[in-house]
Amino acid sequence: MTMSPQVTTSFATYPRKVFIGEQDAANHYCVLMITEEELDQLHELIAEQFGQTTIELGQTAHAVSVDEGALKLSARREFNGLIIELVTNSKTFLERLDASFKAPPSPWFAFPDMQPIEAIMNKQGSLEYWWDWIWNPFWEHASAETRADYLSAHKASDEWIECLAGQANGSD
Repeated sequence: MTMSPQVTTSFATYPRKVFIGEQDAANHYCVLMITEEELDQLHELIAEQFGQTTIELGQTAHAVSVDEGALKLSARREFNGLIIELVTNSKTFLERLDASFKAPPSPWFAFPDMQPIEAIMNKQGSLEYWWDWIWNPFWEHASAETRADYLSAHKASDEWIECLAGQANGSD
């Protein structure tokens, strides 16, 4: 199902989506980060929605389905994982993306040499991009329970827990 410009939908905050409606289609630009292990899951999602599409790192892939709209996607290795940037007018695909990729990799995964204290300092360059487009859309809207579960599941150190708890309380 493609979206008309009049349709307003409430998508999950991660992966971040920006409405870029143009020419009678409700297009959204979306950025997400996945691990190498999650690439097959993304391939399956695209194949189910649009038919077979291969994701080549550093290349742009296009997919069109008569019933499900269009997808333009690029992937690159960055931040110890894969950054996926896409544009689509498929509401169904975005909803399935939300259901499949609920949270980004952790800051200590993306930046293994970064100390937690650096997370509360002013950010520039690639760290600022990652924080604004990948981390904050998830963390700022996660419930306290979701945050606690995330930190436990991702084996956060005491220092990271303290740092991110401060961010949750608006002290960053």
